[in-house]
Amino acid sequence: MTYLELKKEFPDVDVKLLEKFLKHMLEVNKVINLTAIKNESEAIGKHLYDSLLPLKDTEFSNKEILDVGSGGGFPGIPLAIANPTAKFTLLDSTAKKCKYLEETVKYLGLKNVKVICARVEELKEKEKYDIIIARALAELRIYLELVACLAKVDGLIIALKGPKAQEEIDNAKEAMKKLDLCLDSILSVGFKEQTRNNIYIRKLKPTNPKYPRLYKDIVKKPL
Repeated sequence: MTYLELKKEFPDVDVKLLEKFLKHMLEVNKVINLTAIKNESEAIGKHLYDSLLPLKDTEFSNKEILDVGSGGGFPGIPLAIANPTAKFTLLDSTAKKCKYLEETVKYLGLKNVKVICARVEELKEKEKYDIIIARALAELRIYLELVACLAKVDGLIIALKGPKAQEEIDNAKEAMKKLDLCLDSILSVGFKEQTRNNIYIRKLKPTNPKYPRLYKDIVKKPL
């Protein structure tokens, strides 16, 4: 994919700043393992395009957003570039990646982004975020238990998934029931013989305080 093709898909986004970000990420990737993708055109399609897909059906303006397991900055940084009025928190538990994220935010001059270095289950910001988003973080039912308490009532939890999204949704039905969540919608997009599925989960009421459980229990026996 090219930057020109990206611009056609998302005409209102500052593609020059996205290009600056991606080139910087690929350069840092030579020292810190941020992505297995080394080719820039491949990274445009698999990282930038993938990160921006939620713009097609979600309003981010003036919202408080948490990107869980941000890693190389996806999808949080591209979305922050596209939505300067929104406030983004990039969360990662690896110190080296957090330092890279902080340096990248400064390098790009982003005023609407902050970085927190912690595990998601350590956050105490209950019912704070309008939107929580993660890409390839964990199986859906595990992800939902980890983050449900952090979302506002009527907020959205977004999971960026591949072709096995429906299987994960089916496995997460009991978790959604116990966490007072419901499936809001799914955005499916075919791209270069692959299917991207953005899963949107709506929070219906405050999360029972017994969730999340300890991480080892969540993984050992998912809801």
